[in-house]
Amino acid sequence: MSLLFNTRLVKCIKRIFPVVKHNISINSYKQTLAFPNSKQSVQTSIRYILSNRTNAAKSIVFGFSLLGLIGLDESDKDKELIYTIKRGLLHLQNDDYNAFEQTLHEALKMAYDLKNFDGVTYVYDVLANGAFMNKEYEKAKNLFTTVISRLFDQGGLEDDLNVLHISLKLSKIYEAQKDYKNSEIGYIYCVQRLEKKLKIDPENEDVLGLYAITLDAYARYLMNQGQTKNARAYFRKAYNASVKLNGEVFEMNVILLNDLGTLCYIQGKLDKALHYFKKAEQIGQHLPDMENFSTVYINLGNIYLKQGMLKEAEQNCVEGMKNAKRHRYDEGKKEAEICLAEIKSAMK
Repeated sequence: MSLLFNTRLVKCIKRIFPVVKHNISINSYKQTLAFPNSKQSVQTSIRYILSNRTNAAKSIVFGFSLLGLIGLDESDKDKELIYTIKRGLLHLQNDDYNAFEQTLHEALKMAYDLKNFDGVTYVYDVLANGAFMNKEYEKAKNLFTTVISRLFDQGGLEDDLNVLHISLKLSKIYEAQKDYKNSEIGYIYCVQRLEKKLKIDPENEDVLGLYAITLDAYARYLMNQGQTKNARAYFRKAYNASVKLNGEVFEMNVILLNDLGTLCYIQGKLDKALHYFKKAEQIGQHLPDMENFSTVYINLGNIYLKQGMLKEAEQNCVEGMKNAKRHRYDEGKKEAEICLAEIKSAMK
């Protein structure tokens, strides 16, 4: 777990980075590969993006598509295409990007040969996500632009969820390329469009889910830019949206509360930071599979250490160590060791 981005301000409090992971089985054609284009499936996929799954190999926070296997079915005609896409994604999960790209180009040729417009669009989108994950940002931008163009050719609108989700990823790409002007324009555009949709239909779970993802991404952008006050406001909005969609006990809520605590710590508001970390702890206790939950305990320990409450600091760092060992989370064990060493030094 790396330090917060501004290490001059924070030297001990850690962020929890959202880790969205997936397992892909190529042996079952009926295994959902991505997100089929139906209402229930979109809701499921939104929650999947929001969740912090820690039992698989690949982190792809922005590497998912809401398009799903549009235009594809389990008939003999599309079966080989679906299998090839799954095989490509398995390569990506195993960090073999070259094999992934080669396999997806095979799938692209199949889709063209089948004259399946939707299938071609989907393969382009998967290629774009793969390039994004591989930090080939120019390639990803071009591919995402192709996908959006094809969506428009099918009658898609600028505020369709598929288009907004790709726009969000484009904003993230601009941020990675340090084109902060276009990045922020994109984030604000997505937030405003989604808020407009929610005014019309405030209970729409598809919109609410993408709204939570977008708020979280924009808050992290603001945090990286040192705009801690604005970042805190957007993290709160993201947390409220996530709770509304998923309920209180959800891993993203723990991550967001930890971020809010971190921002309060940066601003010197230790009591508020303690409040957020304690709330994160309360929720996390109901999430036994959360791999990096030890970070919350260690953050609590560091807050208590800062306040001179050494007994409480030690209790939390010890609990963080136990949690990290239980999950075999090496970074957490390192954090706990540092925390306990600082407490031991303070006790002398």
